[in-house]
Amino acid sequence: MEMREKGWLRAGQVRKRVHRTFQAGLDLVFPPQVGCLVCGGDLLTRGIIDLCHHCLERLPLVGDSFCCGCGRPLPPSKTHCQDCTELQHFFVQNRAVAIYSGPLKEQIQGVKYRHDRRLGVALGEVMGLVAKRRKWIPRGAHLLSVPLHHQRLRQRGYNQAELLLQGIERYHNGPILKPGSIIRREATDVSSKLSPLERRRNLQGVFFVPRPGIVAGKVLCVIDDIYTTGATLDEIARTLLKAGAKEVHGLTLSIAVSDQDLLNTAATARGLASC
Repeated sequence: MEMREKGWLRAGQVRKRVHRTFQAGLDLVFPPQVGCLVCGGDLLTRGIIDLCHHCLERLPLVGDSFCCGCGRPLPPSKTHCQDCTELQHFFVQNRAVAIYSGPLKEQIQGVKYRHDRRLGVALGEVMGLVAKRRKWIPRGAHLLSVPLHHQRLRQRGYNQAELLLQGIERYHNGPILKPGSIIRREATDVSSKLSPLERRRNLQGVFFVPRPGIVAGKVLCVIDDIYTTGATLDEIARTLLKAGAKEVHGLTLSIAVSDQDLLNTAATARGLASC
């Protein structure tokens, strides 16, 4: 018995030593952040979110008046935007943390096309904190990220929606579905010239649930960086519901509100991706 206990102690010490060595290697490759991930300035409080107070204040957060369907900001007198009035969504609702404009637009592009992974996680922490305080994630919901096609994932090296989800996990204690629970079978380019209805037709059949039992009977919340027309979230929700999901919600970091952003988001993405 004593020999067995000593063996367990030695094994535990070895595991701790390996963990310390591994962490030290990570710190050499990715040095711990000591300042704001956006401006490099001093952080007001370490260990909460790696963005300074000034940069957090510059985020164009969505206020208290927004569309009950997609989460787009609206005057207090309205409950639904024109898109949600004219189109029947497969998802129950989407909630967006901020407006896709100004500094946030630049930060999102930095995460997606300039490999700023740490900023992606920090922005996910903002999402998690806001969603928790505003109770946007349904109780017991399973979280999952919008998938990338395997070719784009290989080119970029990571999925920006998964980075956001990593940050959200800090403030969300509920279950999370692993990558691969839903996959993207085609790497379609959404044209900025297509209408919202045409975009939906263009995305039909793009997503696939390889093991329906994983989502069957569950309330799901899909995480993404930008909501424009809602075509992607709608098709994902349709696919998940077909696989047996109980209901589908959405949570996005940002939402496009101007006609220019609605038209140019896809075109901008293609241009930056080719840089």
